[in-house]
Amino acid sequence: MITDQIVHQCRLQTIRDVIRYAMTKFKTHNIFCGHGCSTPYEEAYFLVLRSLKLEFEDLDRFWDARLSNDELKTLLERIERRAVDKVPTPYLLNEAWLTDHSFYCDERVIIPRSFIAELLRDELAPWIKDIENVRSVLDLCTGSGCLGILAAETFPNAEVDCVDISKDALDVARINVDRYEMQDRINLIQSDLFNALEGKKYDLIISNPPYVTTEAMNNLPGEYRHEPSLALGAGDDGLDIVRRIISESKDHLHNKGLLVVEVGDGREACETAYPKMPFTWLATEEEDSMVFLLTKDELP
Repeated sequence: MITDQIVHQCRLQTIRDVIRYAMTKFKTHNIFCGHGCSTPYEEAYFLVLRSLKLEFEDLDRFWDARLSNDELKTLLERIERRAVDKVPTPYLLNEAWLTDHSFYCDERVIIPRSFIAELLRDELAPWIKDIENVRSVLDLCTGSGCLGILAAETFPNAEVDCVDISKDALDVARINVDRYEMQDRINLIQSDLFNALEGKKYDLIISNPPYVTTEAMNNLPGEYRHEPSLALGAGDDGLDIVRRIISESKDHLHNKGLLVVEVGDGREACETAYPKMPFTWLATEEEDSMVFLLTKDELP
């Protein structure tokens, strides 16, 4: 616990001091960087600047700015929770970034992260020829609503249904939909995948579903144990949810509709489970085998 006495006795004074302290603390406690930052320095930089409501480009101007006691106490508390309790930085800030978009998040949802975001930024070219013609999108397992919001921005004429089994997740998604003023274009629906979507069809279905194997769940770093297990675990081969999506999507796609699903490291499992399925694996800047695409005609 960071007391006022600790703060008064603390010799850290500037943003530079606290970032250096945070880096050392994070390295000492061997934090796992997997929620938007790749190094302890990036974690320290992000946590300190965003806790102070500063933009990243502000650092040069404020590097040696002195901190108030209240600011210092908040930073020390957050650094302690990140290092010792392994709470991911986005939960401490209630803020996560995906592409160049900021989203609210807390422990009711997994922290926004998906290679599909990059594909949406690139308008799913060349598989979608004209973004104006996409009129309906389904985001399955929406969590924070981040992909549904990005889809609504990418496809200006589309109505987007964001579906999740968790009411808690949809409450978080509502915060983000309201922030982006998408209430008239995004519908939030509580449903176990397609169960509440009888008769509905879409031009595009996207999903970043649970895909972590049982073995991997048992060996997750401490940071991931703060996330809801419902949004992560998917059975022995990680395909419990993906199988349902593949088997039920065809009935919910318009002619020439597309299904785009992220499966993490599950490419081998997918190709083993569906040896005759003509998966198209979509390349992103960092990976080339974590997201598959299937057309309606290619689905069983």
